[in-house]
Amino acid sequence: MNGTEKVLMEGRPAAGETGNYDVVVVGGAISGAATAVLLRRRMPDVRVLVVEKSAAFDWKVGESTVEISAYFLTRELKLYDHLSREQLPKQAFRYWFHNERVSCLREASETGPTQLARTPSFQIDRQKLDEHVIGLAAKEGATVWRPAKVVDVALNGEAGNTLVVEKADGTRATVSCKWVVDATGRQAMLARKRGGLTPIESHPTSAIWVRYRGVLDMDGPEFLNKDASDPFHRAVLTSRRLATNHFTGWGYWIWFIPLRGGETSVGLVWDTRLVQPEGATPLEKLTRFLDTNPLTKELLTKAEPIADDCRMYGHLPYFVDKFVGPGWTCVGDAGGFLDPFYSPGLDQMAFSVYSRVGLIQKALGGAPADEMAKEYELHNTRYARFFRYFYEAIFRDKYHVMGDYDTMTTTFLMDTALYYLVAVHPLYKWSSERLALPPYYQDGSEIAFYPMRFYSRRLVAIAKRKKALGIYGNHNAGRRPGFVGFSVRSSILVMLAHGLVRWAKAEAANALTYVWRPKPIEGPQPLLPPRLAEAGGPGLEAAARG
Repeated sequence: MNGTEKVLMEGRPAAGETGNYDVVVVGGAISGAATAVLLRRRMPDVRVLVVEKSAAFDWKVGESTVEISAYFLTRELKLYDHLSREQLPKQAFRYWFHNERVSCLREASETGPTQLARTPSFQIDRQKLDEHVIGLAAKEGATVWRPAKVVDVALNGEAGNTLVVEKADGTRATVSCKWVVDATGRQAMLARKRGGLTPIESHPTSAIWVRYRGVLDMDGPEFLNKDASDPFHRAVLTSRRLATNHFTGWGYWIWFIPLRGGETSVGLVWDTRLVQPEGATPLEKLTRFLDTNPLTKELLTKAEPIADDCRMYGHLPYFVDKFVGPGWTCVGDAGGFLDPFYSPGLDQMAFSVYSRVGLIQKALGGAPADEMAKEYELHNTRYARFFRYFYEAIFRDKYHVMGDYDTMTTTFLMDTALYYLVAVHPLYKWSSERLALPPYYQDGSEIAFYPMRFYSRRLVAIAKRKKALGIYGNHNAGRRPGFVGFSVRSSILVMLAHGLVRWAKAEAANALTYVWRPKPIEGPQPLLPPRLAEAGGPGLEAAARG
């Protein structure tokens, strides 16, 4: 037994023994372990138990951080050393587009920063990160039971919640506590127990992913000429490979995320109204789909999927009704999930952990029950607004836009610039307390919501019309990025200005189509797999009506 295992075994009760804690965290991955770490650091006398069902964490999705989650990991959890040694730096987002004139990466249109990102972010091997943080929770003084699972929960507020925990040998222990924290991820233990989980039917997205070995290096000799003056080489000063690379089409996007061990996480996310991958198994669906996109096919020329690693979610997004109440709360994906596009999952983890730890800390500190009840109600209302507004403004019908260079580049610039203005800049420049104020959380946030929803809807309408006219993706060949890396300085406004100009051009081009009908792109548009395109493709009739 190594040192870490010894730490994790401490505090395990004997068969039939009961235990008393202030806080029991159910789930020991990043959301639960981070909650335990912050509680122990802020309140060293608080007794915290973490119950984790796995003996060792598996690979999982959630490998890409963005600026908010990177701030939380580096400045709140103080993990910069681990992240710099054991993970990869990330060079922002990069998007790749193709049409009938594109057969390889060099011919594709591309959107992404030309220079190094100015704010830290990372490509995360979640297995390594989760193991590190749960070990850190134990070192900070939390008791960790592992492997063990909660088989029953009775919530009675701070007067005394009761949990029954089953250990690996089948024996059970009864635990009482003042607070239960649900960090069970998509299992969403407490929300499902009360019937408070609602799938988002208006956003029917699915995902399949697997790790590959042997993916070609887009910064390597297979793609870059020996002559360093090659325009494709010189167009981007930073590493393309270290970005989260998105390969997009009508109704879908594909991620390529490099990991420290040399593997590459590859995943497909699609809107089931527009696209339906074909195949007998999830891996067959994924590989056949990847083979239809000339860019992903090129990158995977010599690659092989890792055996038994393929995973699939049939329906991704869901809301939960409440996030906190007397003596209980949820963090991370146990409190809802929208979409992996833009990598918001770990941001949501950071917002939820930081804000809920603050509420627990206040309650355990002796705040009156009636005062806390008002705080819980207010937090539930505001956090639900964040989720719903974020969905409506950013993700609703986004998959109509993704495969078109014009509309996707516009929405990427606008969305990112506003994310920096509203969330990233205040957090990095003002105070960590901004982690308790996610977008749209504050009263009066309609001022930002309605304009964002408006331009999102306009770009969706333009994309649908381009599809109906047969010109969707007409600029998907040969366009290179023209803006610098992400920064918390004036480049935010430059990015926003670029987005506004592109939006104006897209509106003007769209208006012109009512006066002069453009010539459709010649040949089948390879934005759907060829077989689907020949058959008309699911969702194309709806696009024509749009």
